[in-house]
Amino acid sequence: MKRRVLFVLRGKLGETMVAFATVRAFADACPGDDVTLLVRANYLPLFEGEAGMRVIGFSSRLAMYAKLARLRLFEAPFDALLVLVGAGPPIARLGRMVRARRKIYLDGRFKDIYAQWPQVPDDHLHFEPAWMVARAYEPGLAAPQHSRISSLAVRRNAAKIVAIAPVSDEPRRSMAPDTLHALIGALARWHPGCDIRVLVNPADRDARPLLEAGKNAGLPAGARFEHFLTLQALVAALCRLEHLYSTDTGVYHLATAIGIPTTTYFGPTQPWKNAFPAQPGLARVRLAALGGDHCEEKQCCEPICLAGAVAQHAGAQAGMRVDGTPPRCLLRRHTAAELGQLAILSGPQPAVAREPIPVH
Repeated sequence: MKRRVLFVLRGKLGETMVAFATVRAFADACPGDDVTLLVRANYLPLFEGEAGMRVIGFSSRLAMYAKLARLRLFEAPFDALLVLVGAGPPIARLGRMVRARRKIYLDGRFKDIYAQWPQVPDDHLHFEPAWMVARAYEPGLAAPQHSRISSLAVRRNAAKIVAIAPVSDEPRRSMAPDTLHALIGALARWHPGCDIRVLVNPADRDARPLLEAGKNAGLPAGARFEHFLTLQALVAALCRLEHLYSTDTGVYHLATAIGIPTTTYFGPTQPWKNAFPAQPGLARVRLAALGGDHCEEKQCCEPICLAGAVAQHAGAQAGMRVDGTPPRCLLRRHTAAELGQLAILSGPQPAVAREPIPVH
């Protein structure tokens, strides 16, 4: 019997891309089901061409409620409401509005509305909570081992262009101008004859120092900024690339889902956690001394850990002075010699094989 399943992804670009892999896996594993995906309207162009699902976009909280009211009035109840990304009062109200036989959330914070949630282990990978929500409904669902948006991947037409995505939504994960320049120099050696683009959204706060520095001193020869104001423009730019070099940001997750070979530099965040085990063409670079630790220093505005990883990978002078870092900086635990080694994860990592996860 055909089941009606509503997936909800209400988050930022990176977490939406990561959770979508579970929606894709479910639609592929259950082709006879009627799958609906509710997602932010600005991300709708990423998914609307995907087979096996209906995608509904919402531009605001009120628009989301209006779409849900229409579903409630004019369509049959869903067999399951599965919230893979989202938090706060809108998710509670969404749960009350949607008619569904089973409602499953990420945890027990809305247990009066969502009667089920998985018990997620502390050592989970980034994608696993979303998958565990879906597996609470479909116990045989295998964990997605990579991210792919086939409808975008077929649009790839790589030219002799490589690019850098230097900006995240946190200063501690964004590259400084000198870090960017060091990486541009390395790309000129690694990819002779290729144009080098620096992908930035001028509206992003952390793009401003890079753009200002570029205005004053310019970029190294062979490199130029490429602005994008919409996701459509970003996708078009990514589809022309031979390779992307990125910080840990949503652009990296989008690029790998399109199938672009990607090297991602990690500073405070965890490379073992923030990727799929068998993502093709992905290399993850971090200072070896940091291991798998996550830095909790959210106020850091000068990510020396990120700068050091880029500089060492690029063969430039790292300049790893930690005396000016915040008190909780992980670098303070290590000697200069310990900070002089890189760890690079590339190729398939061990597949995820979880035992059945308890469901409340």
